[in-house]
Amino acid sequence: MAATSSPSPLIDLPAPVGFVLGGGGSLGAQQVGMLQALGDVGVHADLVVGTSIGSVNGALLAADPTGAASRLSHLWHTIDERSIMGKGLLRRLVTLLRGGNHIYDTPAVAELVGSHVGDVDISELSVPYAALAVDVEQGVPTRLSSGRLATAIEASTAIPGVFPMVRRDGRLLCDGGLITNVAVGDALDMGARSLVVLDCMFAGHTLEVPKRLTDTTMWTLTTQLRQQVLRDLPLAAREVPVLYLPGARPRMVNPLEFGLTSELMHEAYESSRVFLETVSVDGAGLYQSEPDGDHTPGEHSGPTHTGHDRTV
Repeated sequence: MAATSSPSPLIDLPAPVGFVLGGGGSLGAQQVGMLQALGDVGVHADLVVGTSIGSVNGALLAADPTGAASRLSHLWHTIDERSIMGKGLLRRLVTLLRGGNHIYDTPAVAELVGSHVGDVDISELSVPYAALAVDVEQGVPTRLSSGRLATAIEASTAIPGVFPMVRRDGRLLCDGGLITNVAVGDALDMGARSLVVLDCMFAGHTLEVPKRLTDTTMWTLTTQLRQQVLRDLPLAAREVPVLYLPGARPRMVNPLEFGLTSELMHEAYESSRVFLETVSVDGAGLYQSEPDGDHTPGEHSGPTHTGHDRTV
């Protein structure tokens, strides 16, 4: 993925620039390609908010805003199901038969991040960072922006029924994607004056019609997660410029399978690169590509009731 040599028409975004990284399991590989494209045009994070796998990618980004893409690319190419999930099928069945409320042990993603940035406190990162989780007993989103980085990541990635919930600072926490998969509001609360959104749910593309039962499950999850984005992005765009980067083409992928990492990275890089070469930012609004990558330079729609949708 070589850097483009052509100048970008992208206008400087008002600082601080908040990067918002959504959840999606193995689909988070797209965020690596998006970050590579952003690096090509010199757009870097001043603060980072991540949910679920976005909290993992976001942690390395917050530790090294200009060099994270290459480190993440290396990290993602070492990830497979076994390295994340650990124990085999027999041990999983034993866990369930013993009355456990989860299939796997705590995922190893926090350890993988620690191998790159160390066992650090969030305050030691280069830029402000927050991971989104859900307070299990209150049923509300919780922003984790202080304390030990590893436990924040473990909480944000604790998919109910899949991984054990995490006790942190007296609260029982689980995966933040249940309520807030793309936490644009939290980034604004942390002081962002512009937003760059890295969504794993195939942004900029129409979804495939599900053909199998397993496809229907993934389609349902993707559709539910998209609803929060469709609600929150226009609200944020009333206040600040919001770049909503396009991702890879949709496919029905189990988010716990990691066989398409290179493909997802490459497609997200290419679609984001084209978008960033054609977008021009002029004030608050939602800047996004036409569905399925129909990038038309200079084509802007008018204001909507939820803010300006600047489609390119």
